[in-house]
Amino acid sequence: MRTSEKGITLVSLVITIVILMLITGVAISASTDSIKSAKRTAFITEMEMIHEKVNTIYEKRKLNEEDITYYNSLGQVVSRVDASKLKEILKGQSSMGYLYFSKEDLKKLDLDNISQDVIINFTTRDVVSVTGIEIDGNTYYKLLDIPNYSGQKIEYVNKNTEAPTFDVEVNKLVGSWQIVLKNITYHSNVARGTLSYKLNENQDWIIAGEKTYFEVTTPRVI
Repeated sequence: MRTSEKGITLVSLVITIVILMLITGVAISASTDSIKSAKRTAFITEMEMIHEKVNTIYEKRKLNEEDITYYNSLGQVVSRVDASKLKEILKGQSSMGYLYFSKEDLKKLDLDNISQDVIINFTTRDVVSVTGIEIDGNTYYKLLDIPNYSGQKIEYVNKNTEAPTFDVEVNKLVGSWQIVLKNITYHSNVARGTLSYKLNENQDWIIAGEKTYFEVTTPRVI
């Protein structure tokens, strides 16, 4: 007479445990990747929001619609960031022109719900995260440094040292000459400037303001 044996053998139990461990490992890995992906997406979204605001300020400033002094007054001195950290996030680049913006400071730029501090250069439109995002063991502080980032790329050409070009027209008046500047073209990041002039032998400049002409009473080279 045979006896029927039922139940789980030791081998079956071990195989089941191994399979469960593999399933658990895959689930943990997928969950970790999902969290990393979410963090990366959140970082990119926030940085793009800040960049968009800075770009708007930059364009309005060119059209004289925004006073850059106002925005400079909102930020804090960049030395608020630890010197070694600043060197790391700027990769040794000079910090001149940058301002530090905490999460609270960013609210004054109408940027709410930002979870990181940044430094901003309104002239170059550069935005650098103080926190950064870690991807595959490397930490990135700028959008364009992130591998495979396909967002808007901004190329900045520094032309601030270039003087404007213009044509000169001289009109003879009664007892004086009118000097008119025409076809003024600015090569720097300004929409217009202030006119000043002086005679060759003079030391002081005479300010004509935003006018594009001035008058002289002596026929000398200016």
